[in-house]
Amino acid sequence: MIKWNKLALITASMGLLAACGNGDSEEDTTEDTEQVAEESNEESDATTGATQSIIASADDLEKGMSSEGGWIVIFEGDVESDEELTLEGGVENNDGEIARKLALYTQDDDRNVTKRFTLTAPSLTVESENARIQNGTFKGDVHVEANNFQLPGGTIDGDLIFASEEYQESAQLEEGEITGEVRVEAGEESADATTGATQSVIASSDDLEEGMSSEGGWIVIFEGDVESDEELTLEGGVENNDGEIARKLALYTQDDDRNVTKRFTLTAPSLTVESENARIQNGTFKGDVHVEANNFQLPGGTIDGDLIFASEELQESAQLEEGEVTGEISVEE
Repeated sequence: MIKWNKLALITASMGLLAACGNGDSEEDTTEDTEQVAEESNEESDATTGATQSIIASADDLEKGMSSEGGWIVIFEGDVESDEELTLEGGVENNDGEIARKLALYTQDDDRNVTKRFTLTAPSLTVESENARIQNGTFKGDVHVEANNFQLPGGTIDGDLIFASEEYQESAQLEEGEITGEVRVEAGEESADATTGATQSVIASSDDLEEGMSSEGGWIVIFEGDVESDEELTLEGGVENNDGEIARKLALYTQDDDRNVTKRFTLTAPSLTVESENARIQNGTFKGDVHVEANNFQLPGGTIDGDLIFASEELQESAQLEEGEVTGEISVEE
C-alpha cells in the first residue's frame, strides 16, 4: 500500500511538471497568467470569448454590430455594405460598462498598429454610449445618438451628425479625423431642437415671463438684445429631450458649422435661477444673478454683475470656468 502511494505521488508530480512545460516554474506560470489578465483588464482589447465579434465580410455585420454581438467588433480586412448600419447599445465591456468598439486594425505584440481597414456603408448610426471607431476608417455618414462617442486614431470619411448638442459636447474627437461636416441635426429627440415644446423664442421683453416660466421650453432662444425692468426668474421643473431637468438661455446665433455668429445681452435688475443644470450660454446677462439650484453653468457666457449662490453647496456644484463674472461671486448669508 505504501509503495502504491509513492508511485501515485511521483506520477502526480510528473504531471505538474509537464503542465508547466519547457522548464517553466510554477511561479513563472502564475506570473504569466496574472500578466495576461492584467493586460486584458487594462487594455480592454480582448479578442477571444464573448467579448468580441469577428467581421470577415459584410455578412457578419448585422449580427456582430447588434446587441447580441461582442463589445469589440474586430475587422479582418476592408468591408463594404449596401445597408445602413447600426451599432446597437446595451453591450457591456469586461469592466461592466456599456461600450462598443469598431476595431478596424491589427496590431503586433507591442500593440503597434500594423494594418488599418476601411468599413464602407451609406451610413452608421451609433446607439451605444462610449462607442468608438478606432485606428481605421468608416466611409459614409455617422449619426451619433448616445453620449461619449470617441474617435481614437479613427477617420470618418463623411459627415458626423449628432442627435443633440449634449451628445456633441460629450464626444472626444481630438485624436481622429472627419473629412466632412460636424453638426447637430435638430429632430424630435434632439436636446437642442429649435421647434416645438423644447424651446421658447424671445423677441422682446413681452416674451420673457412665459418663456422663462415652467411652461416655457427648456431652451430659451434670444433673437436680439432684450431689456426688462422686471426681476426675472428662470423656473425649474422643465425637462430636456433626454428627460433631465435643465434650462438654457441661448443668447446667441450660430452658422451651420456651429460657429457663434452673434451674441446678445439680456438686461434686467436681477435673474433668479431655480432650475438645476441651468446655463447662460454665449451671451451676457447684465444684472445680478441669484442661483438656487445645483450645477449652474456659464459656457461662453458673461454675467455683468454679481453672482450670488443660495448655499455653499450650490456654489461648489457650479461650472464657471468657461465664462466670466465681472462682479463679486459670493454665498448669500
